[in-house]
Amino acid sequence: MKWFAFVCAMVMCLGSALADHIILPKLKPLGLVAAEPSPTPIAFPPGSGSWPESDVVSARQACAVQLKNMDMDFQTLPPLGRSGGCGTAAPLMISAIAGVRIEPPMESTCALAESLHHWVAWAVKPAAAKHLGKQLTVINNASAYACRRRNNSASGKLSEHAFANALDIATLQFDDGSRITIKGDWSGLQGAIGASAKASFLKTIREYACLRFTTVLGPGSDKYHGDHFHVDLARRRSGYRICK
Repeated sequence: MKWFAFVCAMVMCLGSALADHIILPKLKPLGLVAAEPSPTPIAFPPGSGSWPESDVVSARQACAVQLKNMDMDFQTLPPLGRSGGCGTAAPLMISAIAGVRIEPPMESTCALAESLHHWVAWAVKPAAAKHLGKQLTVINNASAYACRRRNNSASGKLSEHAFANALDIATLQFDDGSRITIKGDWSGLQGAIGASAKASFLKTIREYACLRFTTVLGPGSDKYHGDHFHVDLARRRSGYRICK
């Protein structure tokens, strides 16, 4: 028994030593400057409805810092909806991310805009060059802000789309005029055996989306997402994420 205990102790020590030397993959740094107060006061915008002034002003101030120096074309919008219901206090209208047009432009929270920027700039564009030898030019906005329940149900929880905190992508376009559709290019025999560059591209950007968003759904996840990718930043207990 003493010999067995000695061996077990040695194995545990060795495992601990090896664990200390395992190099885990790291995300690219966000590249943001240290948080600083907004250089100019953020005024309470007109048309704010029932949103508390403090919520709108603080959200706009935080967003001005959060998106500072990012390669993104956007406009600040008046608050959407109302506190406690659909909408968000400090929405943006995004028309381009890292040189890639969003068509049509999308209404978005600041947090979603940040995650989309990192995903597009550091995953989607490089993957297009690697797998397709092309430059991504357009991301199709199939659905962004929409005051509705999940999966357009008549009852149940509100969708993250209802908070401008989600985006559905059905089509992507490239500099040679070609396009990829989630529905048409995800599956098929070539995709299943890894012989399709388009399917490999879509698989890669879907995997990277799971690092940037708390919910990623697409073909194979359920009957509602067979023809598009859905990404959002839903908050769940203990940081639980859905990627399927």
